[in-house]
This record gives sequence, C-alpha cells and structure tokens, in this order.
Amino acid sequence: MNRLITGALTGAVLMTVPLAASALVIDINTYLTGGSGGSNVTVATLTLTQNGNSVDFRFENSIGNLGTIANNAFISGLLFSYDGSPLLKSSSFWNFAGTQQAPEKININPKGVDAGYDFYLDLDYPTSNKNPALRFTDGEYSTWTVSAADGISTVLVSDFTTPVTANGKPASLAMVHIQGTQGDFLKYVGNEAVPPQEDPATVPEPATLGLLGLGMASLAWMRKRKK
Repeated sequence: MNRLITGALTGAVLMTVPLAASALVIDINTYLTGGSGGSNVTVATLTLTQNGNSVDFRFENSIGNLGTIANNAFISGLLFSYDGSPLLKSSSFWNFAGTQQAPEKININPKGVDAGYDFYLDLDYPTSNKNPALRFTDGEYSTWTVSAADGISTVLVSDFTTPVTANGKPASLAMVHIQGTQGDFLKYVGNEAVPPQEDPATVPEPATLGLLGLGMASLAWMRKRKK
C-alpha cells in the first residue's frame, strides 16, 4: 500500500512539473538607418510558438510608437533568421490570418545583403499607391505557420534563434522595413525581448489533480488505520 501511495504522489508531482518554454518573442526596437527622426522604440514584435512539428508566428505592427513620423507609414518588409536543418520553401509558409494576411512575396535565402545583414527569410508586404488599404499599418497583425518543405521533418523555435551579424551593427534576429508616404524609409532590427517572454508554466490537468487527491486520501486512511 505504501508503494501505491508513493507511486501516486510521484506521478502527480512529475505531471505538474512545468514543460520547457517553447515560445520566443523578438522585440524589434533598435533604429538602424533611414529617415530623420528614428529612435529606439518598439516598432514591431515577432512571436514564435512551437506547434507540433511546426512553428506558429504572430507579427504585430506597432510603428505608432514612432509618433508623428509614423503618420501614414507602413511596414513593407520583414526579414528574419533561420538556421535549421529542414529545407524551407515558399510553400512552407501557410495558414495565414490576421488583419494583414499573406505577404506579396516570400523570399528564401535572397541574394545579397540588406544594410550589411544576410537574413535567410524575407517577407515583402504591399506598397502600392493604387490601393493603400492593403498596406500593413500600425495596430495590424499577421499570423502564419512554418513547416518543413517535406511535410515530415520538425521545424523548431530554436531554428530561428541564431543572430545575424553585420559589421559595426548589433547582431539581430529580425529586421523590418518601414516606408512612409513622404519618402521616408527606415530600418529597425531586434532580438529576444528583455526580459524573455515565454509560455507560462503548465497548469495541472484534472487527471493530475485527481492523482493528488488520491494520494492525500490514501495518506489520511493510513494515519487513521495506525490510530
């Protein structure tokens, strides 16, 4: 009986141990170049969350933090790091949703560098003057999922955590292009949010609570029997 109680309690404890954090928040907040009024403020955040053998993304636009410089401005591009083994293709990006959905173009390992950075992934958003409503403006967001091109291999959040370097500039995980209607063109880069923002600890499930209850009841029964 004592072994039964110990096993129940041990199982319950193990089931309540928090799972390893599986989310990464990239705070894009470092002014790099362009315009005349750039400052170090958060202009966008990119959140990555593990979802089985794929990674879910949420890209939020907060260029309003720039103040008047952001009037009528929009995000025209997102570049970010990838250093995983699974091959990615444009078809690896799917399940687009949000107020700003699929980008106009997805570039995998584009040629050349951007402001000295060689990012592996590049998403281009609408810039056309013909239909400004399509632009990715302040307060909007986009979500999507990235899976391996073979549909089998596992893409991990950690595959997107290798900083990209450029001479004399901060190593970064992502970059955004901000374009204004007056010809302003700013570039911002960013890294993991400080302090890191990750998934909350796992909350015990009903089965776990049941095991705990069983263990406590058994202990109470044993004490009563000894008396």
